[in-house]
Amino acid sequence: MKVLVMSDTHGYIFNAKEALDRHPEVEMVLHLGDYCRDASQLSQLYPDKKFEYVYGNCDIGVGTISADKTIEIDGVTIFMTHGHKYSVKWDYNRILSKAKAENASVILFGHTHVAVIDNVDNKLVINPGSMSESRSSKSESYVIMEVAGGKVNADIYYV
Repeated sequence: MKVLVMSDTHGYIFNAKEALDRHPEVEMVLHLGDYCRDASQLSQLYPDKKFEYVYGNCDIGVGTISADKTIEIDGVTIFMTHGHKYSVKWDYNRILSKAKAENASVILFGHTHVAVIDNVDNKLVINPGSMSESRSSKSESYVIMEVAGGKVNADIYYV
């Protein structure tokens, strides 16, 4: 299954729509917060895609939407969160501990606005960066994950 991972749209969905149009084969979209309402809006525009999302530190009045979510895709357990509750700007210790408690082999988070794919303590750690305002020397970004047979391949794409 192809999965598009995005974060930090901050009310600006133009780049998200461009990414979804560029990858019509994507079956699922994971939005990691900071304007999770954008994910709801995108789900209306792309009803053929399954959407999962969590809230971030800039989301208010989100009702029953969770800050964390653990999902399974094709035999792979994935922990997704925005990251602000796990101090991801400083280190991965807290988020690694939570992922371990969730038996997740993949960790998805945003918050830093910098795209990263890393392997830490036998966990695939992915931050898709920001779809609205990159804080790296590169442009806005997202990740495409290919999940199949219990394995994950992931690549960063720039808008």
